[in-house]
Amino acid sequence: MAITSTYPIIVPKAEDLIVGTQTYTAADPVLDNPTSNFTVQSVVDLVTVGASSGITSFQASSITANTLKTSITPTQAGNIILNNAKVSYTDAAAVSLNTAKVGYTEALVSTNSDVATNTSKVGYTEALVSANTNVYANTLKNTYPSADATKLSGIEVGADVNTVNSSTTGEPTGSDVVLNIVSLTQAEYDAGTKIATTLYVIVWF
Repeated sequence: MAITSTYPIIVPKAEDLIVGTQTYTAADPVLDNPTSNFTVQSVVDLVTVGASSGITSFQASSITANTLKTSITPTQAGNIILNNAKVSYTDAAAVSLNTAKVGYTEALVSTNSDVATNTSKVGYTEALVSANTNVYANTLKNTYPSADATKLSGIEVGADVNTVNSSTTGEPTGSDVVLNIVSLTQAEYDAGTKIATTLYVIVWF
């Protein structure tokens, strides 16, 4: 067997092989502890940096190199320092005082002639009403006193106006107001339905 100490010394690569003995474990139950090759990388991965860290030296190197970082440009770094995207208020005092508000006190109303006279309002005086024929005539009104509305509700559409007045004042008990007068034959009267407020005039022809 060759003397290993006579072999040249080189800088190892992760893929280089190391001769070693594979031992028995529950996870890897090999027999007779066979001789095997191990890569340099696999050995490195087994070496932890400190007992409490729980990371390999390769992981520690990656952390040191910070290979997963997201880099920013010098311009972005300058913008962050200057924070030139911020919205600043130089008039904080004015905002606090709300000096841009429009407020009216009695004194301000009095000094504002337009407000004091209310020149934008639409108002009607007797003279303006008289000058406006539509307003003066009130041609769109349709007004009925309650009593008149009750009377009118009992009149049929298209009924003729008559001069018969009907009142039960001073009449015997049980008298009815006559709201309608019709003429008809006896046969028509007998065949029809009678209405208490209708006066029937029987004609013979």
